[in-house]
This record gives sequence, structure tokens and C-alpha cells, in this order.
Amino acid sequence: MIDLKGRDVLTSNEWTKEELDQVLDIAIKLKGMGNEAKSLELLKGKTLLLLFFRSSTRTRISFTAAMEQLGGMVQVPEPGGLRLSLEDKPGVGESLKDTAKVSDRYVDCVGIRLSGPIADKNGVLRPGLGDAVTRRYAEFSDKPVINLACDMQHPTQALADIMVMKESIGDLKGKKLVSHWAYSPIVRHYTSIQADALMAATYGMDVTVTYPEGYDLDSETESLIREECDKNSQKFEISHDLESSVEGADFIFPRTWVSPNYYIHTREEESRIAEQYKDWRLTEALLQRTNNARFIHVMPFDRGNEVDDSIADGPNSLVYDQAENLLHARKAFLASILTDVSDLEKI
Repeated sequence: MIDLKGRDVLTSNEWTKEELDQVLDIAIKLKGMGNEAKSLELLKGKTLLLLFFRSSTRTRISFTAAMEQLGGMVQVPEPGGLRLSLEDKPGVGESLKDTAKVSDRYVDCVGIRLSGPIADKNGVLRPGLGDAVTRRYAEFSDKPVINLACDMQHPTQALADIMVMKESIGDLKGKKLVSHWAYSPIVRHYTSIQADALMAATYGMDVTVTYPEGYDLDSETESLIREECDKNSQKFEISHDLESSVEGADFIFPRTWVSPNYYIHTREEESRIAEQYKDWRLTEALLQRTNNARFIHVMPFDRGNEVDDSIADGPNSLVYDQAENLLHARKAFLASILTDVSDLEKI
């Protein structure tokens, strides 16, 4: 086995396919153990610190359950109750560096969930605050740091999503994932759309991302996805035609995300623009154009806007199995980065 102890989990492209396969194999084993996996002592005496600067349901509950079922402990302080300041300047609070250095003395692993814009060198706002803060924390910390979702990536979610797709149809090589922008008045970031597209590309899938003009992905992440597809001799396509793009899809992921302009105008303006595209949604008619595609979604999904209820609750829906797999994938990540290889081999 590959020794992954001490590794950060910031984005999937910083892990090799072989390393991800190993984590996935552990997740599958843990799931197959059933209730027996709820009383493992792999992480007994270790503590996970979770910093949620953004609300969470599945990530918060599953990471807590994962750590505790492996015998470890969890701390989830409210960020507002900390002295930490995300502004790197005098007079505003404790620095990220000092917080990281002190936390290293108390805990064994830190997870951070944060999103929002940052200004580039020209003063233009762009996505990436959560990624930047998480990486900076990891720079100062000697303990593993996990990206619990920022506005750019969500690596542990993406592995759980690959897991449910493999469970559904087996080998993913050459299978087609279509992630499409779908209307919702809820304002969400690129997070899982980009994370899943990047992970799917790593696993040799054809990847299509479809959206109305003006909802471009982050350019750097798009380049990474394209490179992964090229490396695996698979197709990567950007489309603005929803109906034609879903043809041949094996999996379909409808989710709203913000336009790049979100970072320079108001939330109200973003919602007003999105209302032009209310017909962008996963319907039964659209599903019929696919290769009997399975519906996946990281949840929460906007019933009646992003997807019809009949699909969300229908035979092609994988969403609850997908959500369950978060527990197993996160157990596997935690075990991998906090445990010796000799202990992992006993699972």
C-alpha cells in the first residue's frame, strides 16, 4: 500500500489515480463491513477540528460520524467564537498562522469549509477565498488539512460520487458524465460541479459541462479537467445546448452555479439574470435523450427547479446512496492520512 499518512486533501488533482484508488478501495471495504465498521479503533485518541465558515448538513454530520466511528474525537467550534481573523493585517484578530501553529498542539487534523471572492493583483474580485485560506492554513500547519468545500473544489465529495457511479455501472472508463447548469434562485458556487468533473476526468470518463453562455467555469480548473481528459484519451466538451449535450449520457448532474460576474455585482442581479433560464432543468423529457442516465446530485437539490420530483424520487436516482457514501469515503480519507499503512492493511 502507498503511505498517505500526513497528506493534505485540498484538491483531487494533487493526488495520483493510484492514491485515489487506494482510498476508494478502503471506502468500499468499510462500507462492506456494515455495522462492524462503526466500532473500529483506528483513530482512537486522535482529534479532528472542523471549522465551518459556511453552513453544512452532510459534510458536518458525515465527517463527525466518520471520525467517531473510527474511535476518534471531533471539535466543531463556531468560527465566530474564535479569535481568528481571515484578514492578514494588524488590529483585526489572531492571524491564521498563529491559529494553525497553536491548533497543531491540540489536534491531529483540521478541516476547513469556506467560500467567497478574493481580489487578484489587479484588484478584480474572483473566486478562490476558501481555497486560498485553506492552502495558507496548510502552509502553517504540520498536521493534515482537508478542504471541506470551497467555491472551487470539494475533493472528498467527488470521491464519494465516483464511488456511487462505480457501484451503479462498474468500470467508468469511457462512460459519459454531463454536469449541466440548472435554474434555481439559490446562489451556489462552482464547488462540486468542478470537483466532480475533475475527478471524473481522472477516472477516464468523457466529461461534458453544459451551461447558458456567461456561466463559464473557472479557467484554471477548466484547464485541469481538459488536461486529465487528454491524458486519458477521453472527451471534454463545453456546450451551451442542453438537449444535444445530454445525448449518450450515463450520468447527469443538474446544479446551479454563479456566473463569473457574481463577484462584481449583487446577489439580486445574479438571481435576475438566472431567471432568463428557467427552462434549464432536468425533466423526464430531457432524461429520455440520455443513455438511461442515472441522476446524481451532491444535495441539497432544488426540487421543481433543478430537477423534477419524479426523477429525484425515481428509479434512476442515486442521490441517497451517493450521500451515504460520504461517510465511507471520508472514513477512508481520515484513516489514510492519520494511520500507518500497517494498520490500514488490517481492514
